[in-house]
Amino acid sequence: METQAAAHSNGRSNKILAIEDDPEVLALYKTYLQKRGYDVLSAGGAVEAMNVLQSNPDTRLILLDLNLPGMSGEEWIAWYLQQGKQTPVVVASGKVDILTITKGNNMTAALTKPFHMEELQELIEVLLADDWHEQVSIDKKTH
Repeated sequence: METQAAAHSNGRSNKILAIEDDPEVLALYKTYLQKRGYDVLSAGGAVEAMNVLQSNPDTRLILLDLNLPGMSGEEWIAWYLQQGKQTPVVVASGKVDILTITKGNNMTAALTKPFHMEELQELIEVLLADDWHEQVSIDKKTH
């Protein structure tokens, strides 16, 4: 079975930027996603993430924790959207209001911590699909 990462490696970047201040969680993301064929970039904070993203404009997806040093994840999303970027962002947080933060923004999706890595994998596959906007629209209509 071909993974979505393998399917996208045909001439397309499969880079994922993981922004997480907990080194153990960041290592878990990297190990899991690399085993599935993704090129995982990492940043331990918001400013570092800005620099990594500027150096890697072909990043296909961003995995963002909301509790970051120096700048909150919410502030980082606001900065990111002001840049006019179209890369989807998966917000992974234990915050209760995570769905409020991502609601109405079709460039973000939410995963409430703790979650199973398989849930992350499924969400990534949907968001990296060429027709992910349509899939999300269909999902909103059926739920």
